Amino acid sequence: MQGVITRVQVLAHPIVIVESFGVKVLLRALLADARETFLEIVSRCAEEEAHAGMDEVRLARTVKRFIGFECRVRDLYRGLADRFSEDRDASAFFATLARHEEGHAIVLSRVRRELGRGHLWKESKDVHAAVVDAFEARLRAHEEEVQSGVPLARALEIVEAIEGSEINVVFDTLNGSVDMRSRARFERFFVLTRRHLAYCAEQIDALRRRAGIALTERDQARVRQAGEEYRSRVPQPVRR
Repeated sequence: MQGVITRVQVLAHPIVIVESFGVKVLLRALLADARETFLEIVSRCAEEEAHAGMDEVRLARTVKRFIGFECRVRDLYRGLADRFSEDRDASAFFATLARHEEGHAIVLSRVRRELGRGHLWKESKDVHAAVVDAFEARLRAHEEEVQSGVPLARALEIVEAIEGSEINVVFDTLNGSVDMRSRARFERFFVLTRRHLAYCAEQIDALRRRAGIALTERDQARVRQAGEEYRSRVPQPVRR
């Protein structure tokens, strides 16, 4: 099994896997072939266990849609890692971001499962509907641009645009919308929003300095403003 969570990790932490995703996921992860990922296993099990007629169904659909967004962002970053494969630092940066995003999709997959078990504890049903379509349109534009080929300077700007968008705010809100057992123990396996954004900012700055990519004063102000807006909107982390 490949990806963020491997069979070795599953064998080392079976209780966490069962608490987080159930016995079915544990068994399938142990029997998975080398080409499967843990996220694919979780997603298939979630589809099989989908509930109908629940009060949380709209929120569950939003979670499912954002799992898809996280996977698309992961694939976009993987594409950038391949494009800049001859630049070791840049390729490693994009590959690390791809792993972070796959981890975020796994976290939301657990949120989806907890919703299916009726563990919603915070109202969050209508917060995100207005931003989803706009975010998807921007993401599609970024995907098309990356596929057509971009220089490193533009690739870093795309990362800033994605990470400064609604995706991290919605991720934190969705992740905090359920009563999740062993949350701290589960979340330690992933690089979540605050550490993820700090890593992005640090590495983007280092890559720009190394490559001599200068930002205009206007761009610098825009980056600072995006960071301030994010900090003002992001929910405080929940520990249950």
